[in-house]
Amino acid sequence: MSLEEELDRLYALPLNEFTAARDELAKRLRAEGERDLADQVKSLRKPTVSVWLVNQLAREREVDVRRLLKAGEALGKAQATAKGFGEARRDEQEALGRLSSAARGYGVGPQAADRAIQTLRAASLTDEGRELLKRGRLTEELEPPGFEALAGMPTPPRRPRPKPPPRKNPQLKRAQERVKKLKAEAERAAHEATAAAERLAKAEAELERLEA
Repeated sequence: MSLEEELDRLYALPLNEFTAARDELAKRLRAEGERDLADQVKSLRKPTVSVWLVNQLAREREVDVRRLLKAGEALGKAQATAKGFGEARRDEQEALGRLSSAARGYGVGPQAADRAIQTLRAASLTDEGRELLKRGRLTEELEPPGFEALAGMPTPPRRPRPKPPPRKNPQLKRAQERVKKLKAEAERAAHEATAAAERLAKAEAELERLEA
C-alpha cells in the first residue's frame, strides 16, 4: 500500500481511531528509514468532529458530493460570466440539503453538522478545496469569507460613485426605490429556496425510511 493510500485509509477511520493509526503509521515509516515522512505523518492533526464528518460524507455520499462540486464550479463560472447563476445556486442548495439530511445520521451534534455543511460549501468553491473534498482528505474547517475569495477570483475594483445631481431627479429616485425593492425580493427568494431544499431533503429521507 502506497503512502497516499495509507493516508486515505487514515482519514476514513472512525474518529477515535485516528491518533493510534497515525502514530502506528509514523512508527512504521521511521522503522523503514523514512524519517522525514514519519515526521510529517506524526504532525498530522486529528480532525475536528465536523471535518471528520465532511470526509465521511465525501466517501459515503459520493453522488451528492459530486453534485455539490459541479454546482460550486458552475457558480465560479457564473460569477465571471453573469450567466447561469440562479440554476447553479439551486443545484448547490439541493446538494447541501441532501448532505445536511445525511449528516444527521452520523450521531454528531447540530453545531458540528452545521459547520460540516459550511465547510462543504466553502470547499466546493475553490479548485484546491474541490480536490481535497474529492479525496476526503480535509484537515481543517473552512469558512467562506466572501464569494469572490472562495471562487478564486479577484474582487473587482470599486468604481467611484458618481456625484449626486445638483437638483432632485424624480426618475432617479423611482429607479433607486425599484432596485431596493427588487434586492429585497431576491433575498427573500434565496432564503425560500434554501428552506425548500432542506424540506425536500427531509421529505425524501422520510420517504426512503418508510420505503425501507
